[in-house]
Amino acid sequence: MPVHYDTAEDIVHKSRVSIKKYAGGFFEQKRPRPQQIVWRDWKGVQIPFFFDADNEQELVTHHDNGTASINYDIIASAFYLLSGWQEYYGPERDKFRRYTYKASVQSKYNFITKPVVNYYFDILKSVLERVHKVDLSYDFWGSQPFATCLTSDIDRLNSAWRAAGKQAFKATEFKNVAALLAKKAVGKDAWNNVAEVTAVSEKYGAKATLFFLPSNQFYNGYPNADYDVTKPRYQKLISAIAETEHEVALHGSFGTSNDLVQLKADQRKLPVPVKGNRFHYLCYQPENTEQVLQQSKLEYDASLGFSEHLGFRNSFCHPFFPFDFNKRKAADFVELPLILMDTTLYSINYMDVKSDKAMEVILPVIEEVIRFGGLFTLLWHNENFSSYSEYPVEKGAPTWRQVLEQILAKLRSEGTAFLTCAEAASSIREVES
Repeated sequence: MPVHYDTAEDIVHKSRVSIKKYAGGFFEQKRPRPQQIVWRDWKGVQIPFFFDADNEQELVTHHDNGTASINYDIIASAFYLLSGWQEYYGPERDKFRRYTYKASVQSKYNFITKPVVNYYFDILKSVLERVHKVDLSYDFWGSQPFATCLTSDIDRLNSAWRAAGKQAFKATEFKNVAALLAKKAVGKDAWNNVAEVTAVSEKYGAKATLFFLPSNQFYNGYPNADYDVTKPRYQKLISAIAETEHEVALHGSFGTSNDLVQLKADQRKLPVPVKGNRFHYLCYQPENTEQVLQQSKLEYDASLGFSEHLGFRNSFCHPFFPFDFNKRKAADFVELPLILMDTTLYSINYMDVKSDKAMEVILPVIEEVIRFGGLFTLLWHNENFSSYSEYPVEKGAPTWRQVLEQILAKLRSEGTAFLTCAEAASSIREVES
């Protein structure tokens, strides 16, 4: 549901439901993480509540006069998580200036795979329904129970012969090495496979959002794209995609999360207008990026997910309007939370999940999105749609493309609405209006 940080308490105060108000000075002191946390059961799930040390009181009290009390400050707790307060005031950054999962409360208390803010709202919804005898259910996605955005960051179109070829050579798979080199020799690298991305999407009734990376220059030693988006062949490719049901979006290059001029320069390199962005390497600097996005006039961003772990970075499974700490109000652009990225699963620096175990860790997260009728946004790089992977799997295990197809088959069987990112962002704006 759309969240307006300045009106939620007003709505509650008009009802016969009271919420215990946190009386401490945490927010005034601008500390990144609260020291007090208690766990309470809600519908069989243990949920954390902040700013209170009393773990003896019941979560909700229904009184004889028809009123009710929620005995923990779910408004303050929701604001803390959803606004990204810990990221704005926490000093922990990695070499890309990203806030780290390791520093987060989600990591410390192990609730990254639970959309805790959705549970808070479910508490409020359930209490309001019982007290006022109303049904507050809302169909965010029309007749379908939840929605999915299948996205692909197009970083590399010309590197399979080298990256995947190296792995094939190590595995003594010389036929694959020869095939990769042969493809490259005729000007068709195995990762130049945008048509494969859209074909796999269409196989499951999905619309893909493809984020194209406009810079091919190295940045502090780290690569951007391995192709030049301004070349006619790529301009023609992108224009052709824009004529289909799939979406073209901006993949802001290194540095753009902190530089509006550079972000706009990237945007101008694309041959078609775009509505949204995801930053390369999920670079998102809490102190600056929201201002850059606000001024860019883009309608949505899809960068907020932890590289290191799948799940809910802001503890929420719906699109939302980020909190602007400078203006102390909700931003104008929509954030589409990134819940799952392929690299997160297989990287030895992240979760290091084997492909035959991937669905075991993914399914519980999908179930949480279904529970709350949320949006499951996943990122699968185009090279992992290919038969030639940079990250080989064990013999007999599913390839990473097969893992993706398992995910898409599961989502389709559960009745998801497959949307482009622009469609998902537009749906939330319609709810707001």
